[in-house]
Amino acid sequence: MRFQLLALFVLCLTLVVSADVFKPKPYFELIMDRFETIFENKKYFEWNIKIKKINKTTRGIFGFAYFHVPIGNDIKFEGKVLKKQGGEYRYLPYGVKPEPICDLFANDKYIYPDMSKNSDMPADIKNNCPMQPGNYSFNGVVFLLENVPKVILPSGDFANEGIYYNAENEVIGIYRFYGQINNV
Repeated sequence: MRFQLLALFVLCLTLVVSADVFKPKPYFELIMDRFETIFENKKYFEWNIKIKKINKTTRGIFGFAYFHVPIGNDIKFEGKVLKKQGGEYRYLPYGVKPEPICDLFANDKYIYPDMSKNSDMPADIKNNCPMQPGNYSFNGVVFLLENVPKVILPSGDFANEGIYYNAENEVIGIYRFYGQINNV
């Protein structure tokens, strides 16, 4: 179950990766198209994220997240996966139940280490929680899908919805990444 939760986190912040011949090939490709802010409480944070081409075959996450307050384990993250069916996006039974954000990052062996290399996010999240107020930039974040445990998802158009909650369990932010999954 934990591996499925981490796979969803991949869908929150992932894009197309070309497999190197010396690395295991991923079993699917995720082509990220766009990022949409649905809601952000600017008392806590704001973000401006774009999906852009890095080269002919790879897309990356660019932009920033600005924290107005310390972001620690009092903030929880929930992730949901949606698939486009009949012209609209419908929720699938995959997801990350609300989990303290620093714990989620600290225990992640598949995504966060790569994200911390291609952004201003702290590499050692255990000793840097809460994350201090300020600007955290993302400069072509690319995640290697071969690190992701196998989850069976049909090919097609998908969205990943990330929801953030404060200590009172109020929603303080919602975003969606849109893209396609192609099984390889």
